Amino acid sequence: MNLRFLFALAVSKAVYHGMRLLGRQASYLPGWFAVKLCPDYLRHIRKAETVICVTGTDGKTTTANLLSDLLTAGGRKVANNRIGSNTEFGIATAMTCSVTLGNRCRVDAVVLEVDEHYARIVCPKVRSDYIVITNVLRDSLQRNAHPEYVAGKLSQIDCPHAKLILNADELCSALLLPENPRVYYAIARQEGDGVIPPNRVNDCPDCPRCGAALDYDYVRYAHVGHVHCEKCGFASPAADWLAEDTKTRRLTLRHGDRVYDLPMLHDSVFNIYNELAAVAVLYEMGLSADAIRAALEATALTKTRLTEVQVGGVTVVSMMAKSNNSLPVSMVFDYIRKKPGKKAVILALDDLDESKSSERIGWIYDTDYAFLNDENIVQIIATGVRCWDHEVRLLLAGVPREKLVCMQDELAAIEQLHRSGTESVYLLHDMSSYSRSVAALEKIRKVLEGAL
Repeated sequence: MNLRFLFALAVSKAVYHGMRLLGRQASYLPGWFAVKLCPDYLRHIRKAETVICVTGTDGKTTTANLLSDLLTAGGRKVANNRIGSNTEFGIATAMTCSVTLGNRCRVDAVVLEVDEHYARIVCPKVRSDYIVITNVLRDSLQRNAHPEYVAGKLSQIDCPHAKLILNADELCSALLLPENPRVYYAIARQEGDGVIPPNRVNDCPDCPRCGAALDYDYVRYAHVGHVHCEKCGFASPAADWLAEDTKTRRLTLRHGDRVYDLPMLHDSVFNIYNELAAVAVLYEMGLSADAIRAALEATALTKTRLTEVQVGGVTVVSMMAKSNNSLPVSMVFDYIRKKPGKKAVILALDDLDESKSSERIGWIYDTDYAFLNDENIVQIIATGVRCWDHEVRLLLAGVPREKLVCMQDELAAIEQLHRSGTESVYLLHDMSSYSRSVAALEKIRKVLEGAL
């Protein structure tokens, strides 16, 4: 066995356990040492029976965590990188934890969330059995430029044996790596779906085969839906897993000639897509429909992404909205708009980058703030360093000024929350502000209970 690799494995494990003893997450540095000491570390490390990589613009964290939880609920031992980095070093840390010091695999499966830029590096090295590409959508402009750029990165994945799990409703990812075996999932036309893209952003307006304008049979956000081309006959791929009914808090899924009834973990369309991806992977791994159903019934979505509680008869929902990225925020706004009852919305979207500040606010003007100009949204509280930018954008979207509260101090702003007539409160936080959202939820609870 390669001595350089064994030395790197020993150092990586020592760094991991040392950092854990110091109370650190140890998600990045152990893998950094491993790869620096042995550049082919991921090729040498012993693989589990099943290796699943999850990548894409949005939903990869939720989908990867969901897969890990479902496999664990089904009795399998799983290693993953859910505590941190989704680049090569973070993945090397997860793989370190999946083997013994003698490089014997100690888990049944490995589930890896992989950054889109690193998928072409990581997926071949870990010899992925399944690659889930959730979607390729508009992302942070300073990092990912345009969906075509991201699709170009993903098209460089050289892992021909891996089975792809793809969203048939999202063309930028559905057509990637055409030589690989693939399984498609989709959602059939639902009540409320239109035929004209509802968002300001549509990054797939033209036929990928002939360049003519695409026609939508139905569309639910951005370019996500079912399309066809009148000129050349191109159409969205047929779905192997088709969600036919999503309105009853159950999923009615058609797979070939069979129809399955499964629990729905959340009713937002983006989380339904995440669940469909996970179901498709589990079925391909050989789990029965009964086993998948039992695992779903024993599982919930990751609380850092979505938390829902009842406080004094008011539903309080904390949701992660990916700042610096117009489309996910627009999708969350649209989801809130469509929920019944009188609602208050708290925008805690600071869009802070690694330098703790950002001068790039173009994403705010690509975002569909008009979705919040709804008579059932009775109050909008804008907080954080971007509060005034949010206020200007809301006013430009036609939201009446009297509905708005704009205060930089998040906890002080929550004290202005209307208790009377509000049936639900939605707290939207950024990826980096989960810890602040926990404190904000406690403040909301106190306000609604009249403790302040």
